[in-house]
Amino acid sequence: MRAALTGILLLALAACGESSAPPRDFGPVVTVAGHFGAAGEASEDVSGLACDWQAAGGGEMRCLAIEDEEAEAQWAAFGNDMLRAGRRFALLGPERPLGTPPSGICGGGISGDGELDGEAAAFSDGAYYVTGSHGCSRNNDEFDAASFLVVRITPDDQPGTDVAPGTVAVEQSYRLSGLLRRAPELAGYFGARLEGGNGLNIEGLAVDGDRMIFGLRAPAVNGTAFLFETSATALFSREIAGTGRAIPLALDPDEGVRDLAFLPGGRLLILTGPAQNQDIAYRILLRGEDGGLAPLATVSAPYEGKAEAIAVIGLEGNRLSLLVLFDGVNDGAPQRLTLDLPG
Repeated sequence: MRAALTGILLLALAACGESSAPPRDFGPVVTVAGHFGAAGEASEDVSGLACDWQAAGGGEMRCLAIEDEEAEAQWAAFGNDMLRAGRRFALLGPERPLGTPPSGICGGGISGDGELDGEAAAFSDGAYYVTGSHGCSRNNDEFDAASFLVVRITPDDQPGTDVAPGTVAVEQSYRLSGLLRRAPELAGYFGARLEGGNGLNIEGLAVDGDRMIFGLRAPAVNGTAFLFETSATALFSREIAGTGRAIPLALDPDEGVRDLAFLPGGRLLILTGPAQNQDIAYRILLRGEDGGLAPLATVSAPYEGKAEAIAVIGLEGNRLSLLVLFDGVNDGAPQRLTLDLPG
């Protein structure tokens, strides 16, 4: 067990974005029990966390954690200000995914890594979801089919984090790629080089029932970033071919989406940051049902980390509790934030 790194700076902003809201207190220090890397080692690549927070009832909640450039996920639990690592399991199995992987993209050839490149996790209605980046590799512009998968994980109704093998249904789908390619706003960026080409790259995911929203780190075009909305039915039903739509977001120049989380009532939390490697702030925004954006906080990462993931852990009235995890530091260095949502 280790104490999580401290040093997160929270600057609360009023919903109008023009004046400061009352100061917000940090929650207690979050500790991490165990590790989130392979072979029980610490990981600096934690990229997503999703928790079944509404079922916790004040006790320990079951969560799912993922790493960037890995083909496994890991059960976890959060309670009493401790994030506890559990059993790892494979996301890529022998079952044939629905749909077909894209072709004719990425200029750097084919990678044989078979890594999912998991970028985000979400939970809804008893199932966890993980998405690949749906982009070419950042360093070599290579194609890896597994990066274009969306995975649904449905555990049997049993408590705890040591979920036994054979009690989890894992479904895989390539269908999102086709929907992205058919969106006029995104088609020209799908399969383009990430560095220098503003290529499409998913880093966020939120699920509410059948509704799925993906957050795109890139493209970012003249201050416009994008969400992409579709449905679990469209991706995982064997009978129904669904549709999707791009949703523009008016952000700052070179700013993209880093993670998402649904709140009750259809409101959407958005973690933003640099679309590539620009020196811009990481922010948490609230998107209302009418599409309006309200800034909630600016987040400064511990040491050289980068804000990578958000996970809702509680909501009482308008007071929201979150975990924020960071890339580039051991096991995500989770920090607990408490925010007051606009009324």
